[in-house]
Amino acid sequence: MKNTIISILVTLISFIAILICIICDLAILGKFTWSIITTSSIMFAWLVLIPMIKIGEKGISISLVALSIFIIPYLYILSITIKENAIFKIGISMSIIAIVYVWCIFWIFKLLKRRKIKAIGITLLLSIPFYLIINIILSKMILEPIIDMWDILSMLIIIAFASIFFIYDYIKNKD
Repeated sequence: MKNTIISILVTLISFIAILICIICDLAILGKFTWSIITTSSIMFAWLVLIPMIKIGEKGISISLVALSIFIIPYLYILSITIKENAIFKIGISMSIIAIVYVWCIFWIFKLLKRRKIKAIGITLLLSIPFYLIINIILSKMILEPIIDMWDILSMLIIIAFASIFFIYDYIKNKD
């Protein structure tokens, strides 16, 4: 019942936000301009969040399916509205990588239900190859270096935190 009430509230707030944006856009500019961005963003967020809110933990997989399906149309709408093809071109590549990573996280936590601390450590370590893949693809698209000092520092910090989670998990489950 609580989840139903929260999902109804989120739906109402989303609808009101969309209406306000559309009214303001039409009142100020006399046509749909920036309200397309806010409307599509709110609708996209609603499609992804409502299954988790309504169903709870079991809705996470449905939300991930919604994210996987609707991210490309959402990016397409953004690129057309902003009239910037790079948003779509870069967005597709980055979103596919991100979706694969998020699904990996989902399955890691599903497989390690009783070892969430260990799952966090694995998730952190898994972020490093995805980080590098993103950097490699972006470097080809925007002609930036693949890796710099800040990337190395970030990866070392990630490894340090993953190590802390693994050590904590080991101590906690040693008995």
